[in-house]
Amino acid sequence: MGYINLQVTSMVRAALRADRCVVGVDGGATKTVALIGTEDGTVLARGRSGSSNYHNVGSAAASRAIKEAVTEARRRAGIGASKVEIAAVALAGVDSSRDRASALRFLRNTKIARRTLMIHDSLAYLRAATHGRPGVIVNSGTGSVAAGTNKAGDYARSGGWGYLVDDEGSSYDIGMKALRSAIRMLDGRAPETKLTVILMRRFRVKRLEDVFSAIYSGKVGVDGIAALSPLVSASAATDMVSREILNRAGVCLAELACAVAKRLGMTHDTFPIVLVGGTYKSGKYLLQPLKARVREECPRARVKIMTVEPALGAFSIAVSELEKRN
Repeated sequence: MGYINLQVTSMVRAALRADRCVVGVDGGATKTVALIGTEDGTVLARGRSGSSNYHNVGSAAASRAIKEAVTEARRRAGIGASKVEIAAVALAGVDSSRDRASALRFLRNTKIARRTLMIHDSLAYLRAATHGRPGVIVNSGTGSVAAGTNKAGDYARSGGWGYLVDDEGSSYDIGMKALRSAIRMLDGRAPETKLTVILMRRFRVKRLEDVFSAIYSGKVGVDGIAALSPLVSASAATDMVSREILNRAGVCLAELACAVAKRLGMTHDTFPIVLVGGTYKSGKYLLQPLKARVREECPRARVKIMTVEPALGAFSIAVSELEKRN
């Protein structure tokens, strides 16, 4: 399926009345995006809401965000709820059987389609980025994960185990390293960094210690720490510590990609490594070490930024599922 036209014409709307509809949802830690369209793969409208990562916001809020995004998409396309035959919802953090069971419970409560399919977000990103061809995606936003498929259709994944034990190279990881670097400087354990003043301004405190009081009190959560990543990027040109944080993040993300390529036997193949997520807005101080590390282990791989809507992957999977049922 090629790039999908998001504009809705009156003719398409008229034809839609007789068509079954599908929905694809990208449920992320920062935002939730829903695409709705016809069974032939034409996207008609887009809806957006807040976070639907239930690990961060809870099951009730995640369910509400998904329903809000789909409802907005339906409203913009002029589609009634009864028209939606199948929805594919891509979620992060559904790695264990317990996670999947929890996610399925709150997805049932959304009642966004006659049949709702839950998929790992890496599968949706892969479909959107590579259209089913061999390749690797490295998703880095609040969290981080890499996944890929080879010529035989084998699938492998690396990372994505959550902020408490993993998510190296993510925006959360960058934000947390900024906090650690600042407090280490305060203790005399690390070199001076502009991040100390930047963080005090960000949290509107006169003492760095008060920043950590806000964190431990629960006023600043995972998303709040991840939101510090752009501050590190902004200071990198003139602050060595910030550059080192971004450099290490880039290497970590490259390691995720190369680990997937190794497991799939692709290290000597020509294939795309597609970068997905807001962390890559950090720019050259992250991207250059990432590309350098990839060249060492996967010399024929082509690194590129994803340019299509990730939710298109979930939408494409929903279309394919409906075709199987016909």
